[in-house]
Amino acid sequence: MVDAAGAAGEAVVEKARDWKDPIGRVGLVGQGVLATIIGLLAIRIAMGEKDDAATNEGAVAWLAQQPLGKFLLVALTVALFALALWRFLCALMGDPVEGSEPKDRIKYAVLGVVYLLLAIATLGVTIANWTGSGESAGSQESGDESSQKAASTLFDAPAGRWLVGILGVALIGYAGFNFYKQAVKKKFAERLGSSKGSWVERLGQVGYAAQSLVYAVVGYFFVQAAIAFKSSTAKGPSGALIELADTTAGKVLLWVIAIGLFAYGVFCIAEAKYRKAA
Repeated sequence: MVDAAGAAGEAVVEKARDWKDPIGRVGLVGQGVLATIIGLLAIRIAMGEKDDAATNEGAVAWLAQQPLGKFLLVALTVALFALALWRFLCALMGDPVEGSEPKDRIKYAVLGVVYLLLAIATLGVTIANWTGSGESAGSQESGDESSQKAASTLFDAPAGRWLVGILGVALIGYAGFNFYKQAVKKKFAERLGSSKGSWVERLGQVGYAAQSLVYAVVGYFFVQAAIAFKSSTAKGPSGALIELADTTAGKVLLWVIAIGLFAYGVFCIAEAKYRKAA
């Protein structure tokens, strides 16, 4: 009886393993589409259009407003649920490319929760668009509100001003680490089956460099919030990009980031095809 149950369990695991790769590739396409739209919204900000937030929520809201938006939202929702399921499967089975150590599995589980929440939020927008109930577009906030709330909470703690400053410095430090690891050392390329120096690899370098710059800019605004002792100075990713648009030097940096974020989205879509295994 026990052997039969064990065999049945093994069969379920094997079946899940068979589906894991295609589910992962569908999920990566969804991630790439979302990231590409965020890049487009960042480019719009660089061009002076500041109504759309270059965030996951802003990207979903923007997609909902496009022709055939209802159908596109359905496809994106399915892909995001696939992305979440894939990460949960990675947490259970490990990943042949990114690793199967306990720390890796914890990372996959956390990512699974993040993507599941995003998929559920997107599903809500999709249902609202199809039924005509509620708002047809999701939140388009730049993330400033959550960043300012975090800064305000830290300010209320003992040595809160220092904590906000340390958070800003930590974000800048992570930006430097991420830039070195991905844009310089190209660790992401280990996931790919494409040849060294390929266009996919170049896209990844540009995309991860842009990601790092966003972390650095957000970190900079947290440091400024600590110096000014004002939580309203803290900015989310999209709010930080909008702030950059107000100066000449900042606008140049904004264009670099915007194009890089778009490149990252295209890279994610390409990874769905060129990833060694999912």
